[in-house]
Amino acid sequence: MSDQDYIGSRGLHGIAEPVEKMLMLLLPSAPRLMFGLRLAASVSLALFVTYYLQLQNSFWAATTAAIVCQPNLGASLQKGRFRAIGTIVGAFVMVGLLAMFAQDRNTLILSLALWCGLCGFAAIMLRNFASYAAALAGITATIIFADTMNDPTNAPFLAIIRVSEICIGIASAALVMLVTDFGTARRQLAGMLAHSAIQLSRGFQMTLAAESDTPATHAARCEVVRSLGLIETATDAAIGESSYLYSRAGNLRAALAALMDALVGWRNVGNHDDAASGSAVAIKREVSPILARIDATQIERDPRRFRDVCLEAASQIAAIRTFDFASCMIVDAARDVAASLARTADSILLLDGKDAARVPGPARRPIVADPLPAVLGGVRVFLAVLFTATFWVATAWPGGAFAVVFSAVATLIFGSFGDQASVLARDYTLGAALIAVIGGGLYFGVLPSLSGFPALAALLFLLFVPLGYMQAGKWHSVVFLAMSIASLPLLGLGNPITYDASGYFNLALAVITGSLAGTLFFTALPVVGPAVRARRLLALSLRDLRRLAVQPLRRAAPVDGAETLADIGTGVPTAANPAFFAPVSRPSELHHWNVLMGRRIEALSPQAVMEEAGNMMTILALGQAVIYLRRNVASDAGRRLLTEALHHLAAARLTAAGKAFTALSHAAAEAQHRSAETGPSRPVHVRAQVAVILDALDRHADLLSARATPWRVLFPAAA
Repeated sequence: MSDQDYIGSRGLHGIAEPVEKMLMLLLPSAPRLMFGLRLAASVSLALFVTYYLQLQNSFWAATTAAIVCQPNLGASLQKGRFRAIGTIVGAFVMVGLLAMFAQDRNTLILSLALWCGLCGFAAIMLRNFASYAAALAGITATIIFADTMNDPTNAPFLAIIRVSEICIGIASAALVMLVTDFGTARRQLAGMLAHSAIQLSRGFQMTLAAESDTPATHAARCEVVRSLGLIETATDAAIGESSYLYSRAGNLRAALAALMDALVGWRNVGNHDDAASGSAVAIKREVSPILARIDATQIERDPRRFRDVCLEAASQIAAIRTFDFASCMIVDAARDVAASLARTADSILLLDGKDAARVPGPARRPIVADPLPAVLGGVRVFLAVLFTATFWVATAWPGGAFAVVFSAVATLIFGSFGDQASVLARDYTLGAALIAVIGGGLYFGVLPSLSGFPALAALLFLLFVPLGYMQAGKWHSVVFLAMSIASLPLLGLGNPITYDASGYFNLALAVITGSLAGTLFFTALPVVGPAVRARRLLALSLRDLRRLAVQPLRRAAPVDGAETLADIGTGVPTAANPAFFAPVSRPSELHHWNVLMGRRIEALSPQAVMEEAGNMMTILALGQAVIYLRRNVASDAGRRLLTEALHHLAAARLTAAGKAFTALSHAAAEAQHRSAETGPSRPVHVRAQVAVILDALDRHADLLSARATPWRVLFPAAA
């Protein structure tokens, strides 16, 4: 989509936007009502298309539309394409398994369970839209398995029909949501970014005004850190609302990277004792008036002017000369904060529909924060599908194949919901049981009296608008999600609709049994809890920090045109680097470390305590300091001292590490007196990064002396 197309599309949506705003003024619950109408329209459209094409099991298309039509609009639009890919992959795999093991039922069931387990692993391991593709690949395979048990030789034809029905459901929901797109995800992300910018600006200025980090500033910083995961999720949702935003994803990612750099700088200043020394106080007096001109509340009223003010402030701060490491640390942090605020304002302008130059980000490699939840998720799905299929075979239950489908649905959908998964799975089972009762009344008492599609559509609106309204709320929303998904197979809205009492009760029992099996396996194999997850993330991060420290040193090769470590990441406007919107250029080692730690910080539970968030930021800052020193300590004597210090740090010999780093700082101080070098490796910056490490050794000795052996990383609770 071109820039003009994007602006034009916003103009079309702008026609409907005032209607939405008027509804919200008249009816506070208008967004929930809007979702209910969207859900009913998506289901009805999917049924209409399948009836028109005379496809037999139309309810699979309608069920898919109900699954795709989530309250989060932006994510659903992008999920549509990935769900179609997942559907096709799942169909191909199941047809292949049927071709190989059509005469070997046990091997076929085992292979299906293994495939679903692999999909469950991928659904948690992968991020964002690819996660939904993996989940749907497993669900599609079980649907084709259930439909072809009576005639496996007809599997290719049935697979084509099921894939067509599922893709019709995806397309129907996407079309309805595209027409009713009011930019909700964009507005939510803009609000979150503005809130984080206000917290960052005020908190850092409070830190500069105080002699040291106070409980209030520490709490404010940890609150921003804990919000990073929510901002990342909201960013993915906003990117999904249009191809233009998708093409400008690098702009939004750059804002998140700049925010991380600013938080690290803020943390370094707050944790450094010499920040209250005479020279540091003088620098604070010079920096504070520049930052005081930044009115953070203006970011929502006039983001363009706010961005210009921040860019000017960043340039002025970057021009300040520093001659001691405490002052250098303050100047670098202040410049990073101003640059982060400018990036945030630019992102808000982009989300508001303003044109923006594309910022291509670096190549993204798969980064795994913690593999254990994905492994547990894959094993859980495998066991649930295998158990349900074995029960079906052992009892010769006519509806058992559909129980396999819904056991896969329950475990695949909720596996990536973290510590909430077991509660959500229980709610899902409750919803399936409730719709079995309500659906029975509709199936036997209402549907036989209807004639024609308009009457059926009216019934669907009467059913799905209330379900969607409740699903978009906060009170047990998964109960109503389950009712939306399970209602259509239970009602048997095929072409034509058939009425079979025994078939209905068998299917209802299969839906409830399959959902219950998934819930039981969430109890038997629970997800990793928030406390254990935080300990694992800290242990993994500490292990990776130590591995980073013992890597062989390479010949120093500082990045040209950048003054400090943070310049490499944020593209801060300086005399040597005036292009704020230039492509982000990071050393691959630094970029990998920042992304890895960013994922782990995002993986922290929103309920994580301040100490856990602070420890993760400490390890992030230490890794950045280690990478900077490895790249910028040039002399042979300095590199020998650095190697010794890093090996002591990796071995948790903190006293020896402190002595070695102190010697390195003294060597850098001597080099500073002998040289007037102003490049990226100038000694004052080396001393600043050494000071970050020494501060961490003093303040976080318990964290850095903890053991991080592989078995403790895998089972940290056992230690």
